[in-house]
Amino acid sequence: MMPTDRIYFQANPWPEGHPIAEFAWTAKVVDGEVWFDLHLKSADYYAERDIDYEDEETQALSDWESPAAWNNYHACTLSSTFWGNKGFRICRIEQYKPEFLDGLEVLVDTHPETIEDWDELAFHIYLLGHDAVAQHKIRFERIQGSQQFRIVWTGAIAAAYVGQYEFKHAFSASISSAQFPELAGNSQSAP
Repeated sequence: MMPTDRIYFQANPWPEGHPIAEFAWTAKVVDGEVWFDLHLKSADYYAERDIDYEDEETQALSDWESPAAWNNYHACTLSSTFWGNKGFRICRIEQYKPEFLDGLEVLVDTHPETIEDWDELAFHIYLLGHDAVAQHKIRFERIQGSQQFRIVWTGAIAAAYVGQYEFKHAFSASISSAQFPELAGNSQSAP
């Protein structure tokens, strides 16, 4: 990963964000359509800057604001593959070209309140425990003259691990350069 590849969690103890340690972008064919999967893992939250959480002021913070809570869970995994999720639809197979993706912005799980079973969400997240993630906006920007893309990804998190089911925490991630994925050879049935 490039040093500029980062993920940010709005109002967490690290406003400068966290480096991305792993990123994978894959494509598959499902019933004649192209579906994408994304997998991201951050470096340890405290990898670049540790915060003294023995301080009385930090002990009175909510889990979301508390460095102690973040340190307890170490790093984030945000993935449509790690827990066997379904990924998200992009286009018909005949449309699948780098030119089609250039500037494409995809919205995924925009209304999570209408989903009865959160296992049906395209992505899962391990953040401060096994939380929930939805309301994704993923933009693909082709790097001129290449098969590489910048990816800008935003979304919302519900602290489900502690029983909070409102998607009130925002995240954003930026990937400076990712290879346009070749299609996996075998067709699959719809997820």
